[in-house]
Amino acid sequence: MMLVSLALATSGYDPAAPVEVYTGSEVEDIEGSVRLWSAIELHEDPDRTLFDAGEYNSVTAWPSDASWAPYIADCFQSQTPHTSRFLLHVGPSAAIASGTPVLFVPGAADNGSRGFITMAWHEDLLGKPVYAMTFAHPHGDVFQQAEQIADAIARIKARTGAAQVDVVAHSKGGIAAAIYASNSGGAAWGGAYDRVGTPYQGDVRRLVLIATPLKGIDTAFRWSTGNYLSLEADSTFSPSAWEDYYPYGTATSWVSDDLRAQDFYAEEGDLFPGHRQIYARQDHPLPGSLSWLGPYAAQLDWYTTYEGGYGFYTYSEGIDGVVAAGGGVLAALQQNGVDPAVEVFLLSGSNPLMPNGYEDWAATQFGEGWAEFGKAERETWADVIASAVGEGAMSAELTEEELQGVLSGDLVIGEISGQSDGLVFLDSASDESMLTARGAVVVDSHIANLSHLDLLYASPITGELLVEAGAADDDDAWMISFGERYTEEDTIGLVEGWLADGDDGSGGDPGDTGEPGASDTGGVDTGATSDLDEGQDAEEPGTLPEECGACNGGQAAPGLLGLVAAILGLRRRR
Repeated sequence: MMLVSLALATSGYDPAAPVEVYTGSEVEDIEGSVRLWSAIELHEDPDRTLFDAGEYNSVTAWPSDASWAPYIADCFQSQTPHTSRFLLHVGPSAAIASGTPVLFVPGAADNGSRGFITMAWHEDLLGKPVYAMTFAHPHGDVFQQAEQIADAIARIKARTGAAQVDVVAHSKGGIAAAIYASNSGGAAWGGAYDRVGTPYQGDVRRLVLIATPLKGIDTAFRWSTGNYLSLEADSTFSPSAWEDYYPYGTATSWVSDDLRAQDFYAEEGDLFPGHRQIYARQDHPLPGSLSWLGPYAAQLDWYTTYEGGYGFYTYSEGIDGVVAAGGGVLAALQQNGVDPAVEVFLLSGSNPLMPNGYEDWAATQFGEGWAEFGKAERETWADVIASAVGEGAMSAELTEEELQGVLSGDLVIGEISGQSDGLVFLDSASDESMLTARGAVVVDSHIANLSHLDLLYASPITGELLVEAGAADDDDAWMISFGERYTEEDTIGLVEGWLADGDDGSGGDPGDTGEPGASDTGGVDTGATSDLDEGQDAEEPGTLPEECGACNGGQAAPGLLGLVAAILGLRRRR
């Protein structure tokens, strides 16, 4: 009876009974040429205290044709699914895998088939049981997501017979994962999660947080001009820091645009419920006060946007208002602390240089003025970069090829008012004190010379391919330096070491699931076929069929999709 109770998450959630299991074209890429997963399971949490219908706009609703998010709307059975639903993506070799299962948790605006596909395939090639999640709302409430992580772990335990799971989470997903691992009997969160949230079940062996904003972010308030891209509620993909916009100035107050439908608050509309929960003041000067940024510092009403009040064209409640509305999630996380038995690992980035996936990326993040600055002369950029290095916001000058990539629009420099991975400040992503209040130990904390998403892709294989691509075309020469960094940093290999079963020097116990393999689950219906795919070698667990982009025991790149994402810089959901 004890074992049964430990397997359950939310009261009423049955980990042995997915709503639906997809094994057809839904597990392939949109062209049908690459098999991403062996199955995708649709699950639903029965609670209706935490979960609601959710609110979407045309951007946050799941598309039906995004090449790297194929069939997600089909698997959810809706483009705007109820927030109680989540998808569990099952690794290609789950039927023959063994060892400690790995659950990948994506960040905001991401899904189980994009950011983590390279790392997930790598772990699959090593013979690990691999799973990834997709949350219903791409900007959802972190407590809802924490509860669904508990559900997903319960499902994985039911499938594999494992007692514990390793959790690897990226960006905002790391906050939800840390909340579950911190939800002890005495934890206080100040909301419905206190009443119905699943207490931590002792089922996380290792927690790897990648580029997680442990101390929060403040982007919309820091880079105020970026809010110009949030003036239309149905087309914005991030919340507005402004409550009102006065196109003719605040002196003409009778002509204004009400932005409360797309702001951080829930009163007039709640398109981005998870954002207010991860916002916090950051200890870095605002861009508008940094003269060395030149045109980059031209942020509309930058002081009043951050501190609150009327500016020349806008009204903002300020960042403190958002922090209060978020319920103090980050403060509670720091106070509660991760369970001391969980081994914690942190991976952070220190390079703000990112591939530019579409021409208005910079504008959507930091404002149209910044995007226009992308067309500045070489000398202007060189001066700003030199100043950024001198001010400690960047660790090194750009190479000539990288500078040319910036000038051509292939690359963008993200967050630059402090050292960051382009989106999250380094001191936010690496703050161990946010997790250790109850004695949890951060076994290793690594800072890589990579940007926010590049942290998920870097390996010698992807590095070599980038170098080859850059050498083949002078217009892509910037890929050479990216490839060299990928090879040097090898974050995929780093995470592999962190997740290794057995005595690998990281303090973990052997990750034996107690079962001969994932195909033997003690009578539990896994929802996945146990037959090997054509081209899969039963003597080499984890070897993927050739059409998956891998060959012969993992000697070739398992992450061609991730490489494409890195090269093209796919930074948005569509």
